[in-house]
Amino acid sequence: MGFLAPLMLAGLAALAVPIAIHLIGRQRARIVKFAALDFLMSTKRRTARRLRLRERVLLLVRIIACAAVVLALAKPFTSCERKGPRVTRGPQAAVLVVDDSFAAGYIVDGKPWLARATTEARRILTQLGPEAEVAIVRSSEGADHPTELTRDHLRLRDQLIALEPSSRPADTTRGLARAAQLLAASSHARKTVYLVSLNAKTGLRPDDLPWGKDGPELVAVDLRPEKMPNLAVTALRVVPEPGAGTRGVAFDADVANFSDTAAKIELSLSIADRVVARGSLELAKGEKRVKRFLATLPPGARASDASVSLDGDALAIDDRRWVRASLRDEVRVLLVDGDPRTVRHDDEVFYVEAALRPGDREDSGTLVRVITAEELANIDPRMKGTAAAIELESYDVLILANVAALSSERVSVIAQWVRSGGGILVAPGDQVDSAAYDRTMLPLLPQSLRDPIDTTWGAQAEDRDSRALHLVKWEADHPIFMPFSKAAPELADAKFFKIALLGPTTATADRKVLARFTNGAAALIEASIGAGRTLLFTSTLDRDWNDLPIHPGFLPLLQGAARHLARKHASFGETDHFVGSSVVLPTADLKKLEIRGPDGKSSAFEGDRIAGRSSIRFGRTDRPGVFRVTGTDLTGGAHERDELGFVVNIDSRGSDLTPAAAADLPPSGSGGSGAPADESRRVELWHALAAALLLLLLAEGLLVQR
Repeated sequence: MGFLAPLMLAGLAALAVPIAIHLIGRQRARIVKFAALDFLMSTKRRTARRLRLRERVLLLVRIIACAAVVLALAKPFTSCERKGPRVTRGPQAAVLVVDDSFAAGYIVDGKPWLARATTEARRILTQLGPEAEVAIVRSSEGADHPTELTRDHLRLRDQLIALEPSSRPADTTRGLARAAQLLAASSHARKTVYLVSLNAKTGLRPDDLPWGKDGPELVAVDLRPEKMPNLAVTALRVVPEPGAGTRGVAFDADVANFSDTAAKIELSLSIADRVVARGSLELAKGEKRVKRFLATLPPGARASDASVSLDGDALAIDDRRWVRASLRDEVRVLLVDGDPRTVRHDDEVFYVEAALRPGDREDSGTLVRVITAEELANIDPRMKGTAAAIELESYDVLILANVAALSSERVSVIAQWVRSGGGILVAPGDQVDSAAYDRTMLPLLPQSLRDPIDTTWGAQAEDRDSRALHLVKWEADHPIFMPFSKAAPELADAKFFKIALLGPTTATADRKVLARFTNGAAALIEASIGAGRTLLFTSTLDRDWNDLPIHPGFLPLLQGAARHLARKHASFGETDHFVGSSVVLPTADLKKLEIRGPDGKSSAFEGDRIAGRSSIRFGRTDRPGVFRVTGTDLTGGAHERDELGFVVNIDSRGSDLTPAAAADLPPSGSGGSGAPADESRRVELWHALAAALLLLLLAEGLLVQR
């Protein structure tokens, strides 16, 4: 123990004062004999003994009170081992980076780890003192960050109290980078970052440090338990399973053991919130395995939500994973060959048929019938009932590939079918005459055709490729182009040597250019005809005018166009949406879309938010679970749209709680120079002495009153 003002100990000499007063008060008075008093004193001997005891206690209290005054003025202190981070009080700039990722919900001693973290952060905030400018930065991925430091510590304390684990993984590097930006704008010499985090290695990017050697001082607060074992369902896929019947599906769940001991895991499969299968897995430490479940979808349901979950552990949020299971909708396509050839690969529809039925598989999801242009005469209603009759009502999509202009009667029949909900795709070729199309085909087109242009006309053979056109500026959010990335080399690398130009628009609604060529000409145009859709592709569907059919993008482009025209978008293997990501939903000719999340909250898209759009983008995916979609059609009827429902899952990267190495943290700079270098903490005792003095004075007053 030491004293901050040891010279004040000289005041201990004042202890003689109460002793002297006590001794002086004990001087005996002159004795005078009085018989009556002798009788009274003999009856109060016990009272006299009490008085002597009170005087001695009063003397002791006064001595201790005088000693307490002196010791309090000398300011005694002691030292103890420091617990928690080094915190210096006074003017400074500090940022508390708190881990609020879903891993912060890990249960430790019956409470989430985040409760321990926020308690420590509040303690640091108190020790910094009111003169410190402070900010609180959350380190979960995508978290909103403060824009400035503040001295409003009460508001910061409230933020810490209200902090809860998010549903996103940790992005500690981004949080530290934001802390460095806030501190760089401060004029204080002392700059410190307090990292209150689990410091999982998945949240740090060692090759992308938030600052260099001249950054702020970094104080890492270690609150991790000694061990944090975790089990998680990290992925879930659904595929059709013909062996389980026409409604059979298979679920493949990836299960991981992020622990240093082996574990036996009990799993269950739920469909529409009903457990339909159970199973188990034995995993060694650090092992990942796949568990397969076979099941059938409920009777009458084309799509349903499903999940695989394991018995709960300390981190419950990653113990369950959802998926949307759908039966494949068959798209019935009538493909009209406008230029049939005897050599198969030279035929106009060779590549189209191969794209719609890759490998001629029965499970491709598309039923294709190929006819010639002459056979289109059999769509006449007067042919109904004959063996050669073609009933358009039996098909979802009609594709006219390089088909010469049809007669007005045939166009009228097809247009009526489209207005009733059919979909038609028209592609030109050498058999197409723009003038003839203007006379009869306009009811089927979003825009009239003009004569084609050959971009390689007059070019030498070696210059032909350099003068070719390419696809650009496609609608990335449109259902047809959703399978493609933003750059999509499988589309952009295709070369177009000849394209058809366009004339005035026709009497259609909601016309939109979905893609263009590098010269600005329209490549793919969509429009509505009544309840149906029409698509116009301004180049051929074979290799006569381009080489798109031999590029990887041709198959998903044709399949996407067919499903879009048929209004059947659901399929197996949909993208796994993570918490915080945006989900693109086709409007499907609906005038209102209402999306209800797992927390019961709804978001509606109607009016200007949906009018004229082929798709909408939904971004309120803050919680994992099932999102249901209700659509209101043009007649005002509202129904749940199973094909538009989707699920959102957490990013399983955050399930690995392996701690990062010290070298993965950014270097601690010189911004906090002057902080204590030792690991001890000074505890001042004079505050307790001052409180004891007040109690002694109170006791002294009570004794005097008695």
